[in-house]
Amino acid sequence: MPDAGAELLSGARLDAFFDAWRLLPTYLTPHILICATALTLGLLISLPLAALAANRPWLRRLVLAIASLIQTIPGLVLLALFYPLLLVLSTLTTRLFGFGIPALGFLPTLIALTLYAMLPILRNSVVGLNGISPAIVEAAEGVV
Repeated sequence: MPDAGAELLSGARLDAFFDAWRLLPTYLTPHILICATALTLGLLISLPLAALAANRPWLRRLVLAIASLIQTIPGLVLLALFYPLLLVLSTLTTRLFGFGIPALGFLPTLIALTLYAMLPILRNSVVGLNGISPAIVEAAEGVV
């Protein structure tokens, strides 16, 4: 009976492992770029919305309801929904400006990840802003 450890560490499997390991930076870099960009966009959109919605109950309910609704849509479905919308947008931009917008790849992924990042940022920012003690708010207003 062959030894499982010896088979795992055989030359061909070890070479394949190191070949895959060498490719990791090539694949990891775009992934980190998309995630960091989506998080940055999510912050840039969600923090001002949270600041506006914190003291406006109607806006808070609306913004959190929309973000919650988006969160319930599975990722592949969201990407599938973006495809025809981005194709139409690409056709319009090609006619108007002479360049198209890609319907697959970086842009739809960026939009989907940005939308998914918004709910936790919005919800936690609104809760945090509403949780500030009135005494602290009064003290801050007194300093200004």
